[in-house]
Amino acid sequence: MGKTNQILYNVLDAREKRASLRSKFVKNNLCTLSLSLNIAGYPKSNPLITSFFSEVLNELKPFLLANRIDVENNKKVILTDKAGDFFIVPFSNSSIDIIKIKELTETFESTHRLGRLIDIDIFNEQGLPISSGKEKSCYFCGENSAISCMRNKRHTYNEIREKISIEISNYLNVKNKELTINRLISYASKAILYEISLSPKPGLVSFHNSGSHADMNFFTFLNSSASLTPFFREFCLLGYNYSGKYEEVLGQIRHIGLRAEKAMFEATHTINTHKGIIFLFGVSLFSISKLVSEKEGYNDAEFRAMVMKICKNMVANELVNTTNKAITNGEKVYVKYGIMGAGVRGEVEQGFPSVFHKSQAYFEQYLTSFSYTNQHEIQHILQTGLLKIMAVNNDSNILHRSNLETLIHIQTLAKKAIANNIAYAQLNEYCLAKNISPGGSADLLSVALLLHFVKNEKI
Repeated sequence: MGKTNQILYNVLDAREKRASLRSKFVKNNLCTLSLSLNIAGYPKSNPLITSFFSEVLNELKPFLLANRIDVENNKKVILTDKAGDFFIVPFSNSSIDIIKIKELTETFESTHRLGRLIDIDIFNEQGLPISSGKEKSCYFCGENSAISCMRNKRHTYNEIREKISIEISNYLNVKNKELTINRLISYASKAILYEISLSPKPGLVSFHNSGSHADMNFFTFLNSSASLTPFFREFCLLGYNYSGKYEEVLGQIRHIGLRAEKAMFEATHTINTHKGIIFLFGVSLFSISKLVSEKEGYNDAEFRAMVMKICKNMVANELVNTTNKAITNGEKVYVKYGIMGAGVRGEVEQGFPSVFHKSQAYFEQYLTSFSYTNQHEIQHILQTGLLKIMAVNNDSNILHRSNLETLIHIQTLAKKAIANNIAYAQLNEYCLAKNISPGGSADLLSVALLLHFVKNEKI
């Protein structure tokens, strides 16, 4: 038997076995729904095609379930044979309107971006196909009927296979991009919500009180957090699609950030809750997205290197070599304290040293899926993470409200407060008495949490 004949025999044999499988369901008076792909040529399956098949099946199931049709049962079969990838599931005609399900599957096919590759068949309890009577157009040209193009050999198998491969690859890339960005947005939102939920914390707004901030409360931060979500997506999209030099992207990040600030001020009635986070998350989400899009994964060293490239010479350019009069709190602090007052600019220029000093290793060890279920435990973990950052961070918010001596004293108190509840209470009391708020450290806690989620949850 020649090679071509052997391939044809293998495909036909696989289809016969599928028909036999369907007939077993028919013997029990069950209808069936099956999913396969229209793949020209041979082989009918490969890793790329199987990935696409799995994605289509994952889309089809909730589509049907949304229309009150559940195709999940223990009799379903998923297989890959010489005829390609295949899914079949039986169902009773008494529980599901077979005509309705056929109409729904046609809608699914016709509205799917690559619907012409998808073949969903419905057979009744006698084993007869439920047909729409519609003739499908050619996948390659879209102008003639598929049967006509096949009979007249208008397109070669190589042409069709190449088109299928390119379009499936593009489709899966888009789906992966959407999934990745959605997860990053979720992690970013979770990070800032975890930070604000740590209660109590020294001089900072929490669920219990407003700390040293008379003009805001817990719900001010919730409103602010909700307003930022659309901009997290923009930061991610910028990173995912960016192809220029990293040293030239800061202006684009800040452009998104300024619009995010406007939305924040509208949500909080002009109160500054997350200005620092907008900048830090802008740089972070851009960098994470870029790494994932280029290298299909996250790495601490590569992340820090990218952040440092983006923010190279930021302190010199924006705080030293400037003719502008100091206007912002950060600029004023730098004029007074020099490099110790560089604040977030110094942090990003050096690749977040306060974040990676000890808090990341601590979270790696203790912040697990199990700890999420224990509110007391997770509060303790977040508290310790914040203290580890406070112990080393030259928080410009503290310098703005007080002085260098107070900053050093708070760093000392933070070290003592780790695993010491009495010392932690004393730190809280000191910050309230001095009207001090380590907001820079709180922002860095959010960054540390974001990076932890990225490393330890799906991305």
